[in-house]
Amino acid sequence: MTEQGGIRKSLLVSLALHLAIGVVMLVGINFSAPKRPTQAVSIIEATMIDDGLVAAQAERLADMQARQQEAQASEQARLEAEQAAAEEAERLAEQQKAAEEAARQAEQQQAIAAQQAQAEQERQQVIEQRKAEEARKAEEARKAEEARKAEEARKQAAAEQARKAEEAKKQAEAEQQRKAEEARKQAEAEQQRKAEEARKAAEAKKQAEAEQQRKAEEARKAAEAKKQAEAEQQRKAEEARKQAQADAERKKREQEQALKDLEALMGSSPTGSTSSKASAGEVDRYTGMIIAAIKRNWLVDPTMVGKQCRISVQVAADGLILRISEGQGDAVVCRSAQTAIRKTGTLPMPKDPEVSKQLQNLNLTLIPEL
Repeated sequence: MTEQGGIRKSLLVSLALHLAIGVVMLVGINFSAPKRPTQAVSIIEATMIDDGLVAAQAERLADMQARQQEAQASEQARLEAEQAAAEEAERLAEQQKAAEEAARQAEQQQAIAAQQAQAEQERQQVIEQRKAEEARKAEEARKAEEARKAEEARKQAAAEQARKAEEAKKQAEAEQQRKAEEARKQAEAEQQRKAEEARKAAEAKKQAEAEQQRKAEEARKAAEAKKQAEAEQQRKAEEARKQAQADAERKKREQEQALKDLEALMGSSPTGSTSSKASAGEVDRYTGMIIAAIKRNWLVDPTMVGKQCRISVQVAADGLILRISEGQGDAVVCRSAQTAIRKTGTLPMPKDPEVSKQLQNLNLTLIPEL
């Protein structure tokens, strides 16, 4: 700072001198003829500054400014470092203070815990003393209770003894009364027994007569039941005969209907060539197989017996059922027959194309059987 101020001061002095010399020179110029000086003129000494020196001084000045800035930056860094150190010291001091506070609080907590432990110990001592006192009082109460119970037991024993003596006296009196009452009752019972024997003898005689009547009635009922059983047996035999006759007639009707169906399928009379008879036989056989297959899947209700349904079925060459008609006959039987045909699915068909063709449009009369 001192060296830089000296250079600046020298520059200012040099500039002031140059300006002063210039002013003097301008003011002192005399455009008239020169006069001889009357007195001696003072000589002013002026210091001339070299431009190189000025440049050197300027460079020195810049260098000094740079070093001053560097010194200022260093000083700023030092101040910042000192501030950071001060802050760190303050933080450490705060930590130390916090640690000391924590230690103080821990010590205080320990002291409180010690006080609490002491208080708890004193409380436990009070509790133990109280328990001991209660135990003592309980023992005294137990002994007093035992004494009371002993006295009460003594009184109860005396009372029991007196009660037993009184009871023995009463029992003796009651025994005398019982024996007298028992003798009286025995006499009355004997009289009642004799009267009862007489009653039973009369009752037995009456029962014997009733038994004879019952046996006679049972014999009559047995004869009547035998007669009814024989009549029932004859009735069942007659019903079985009629049922067999009805079954025979039904089967005959089925055979006749099957023959009619076969004739309707063939479209001609039973008479013909040997080939036609053979075809008719195959048609008849497969028609029976088809009806049997349907009946295996037919759930027949007892209420359907004696009824029938005539139904048309269209069948493919491989036996697949293509169409089932509504049917003619009993509505319940027809619906049940349709269900059985659908459950059958595929009907048995012959390999002979001619016979198979005759079976592709069936007119079946289905009669339910149990």
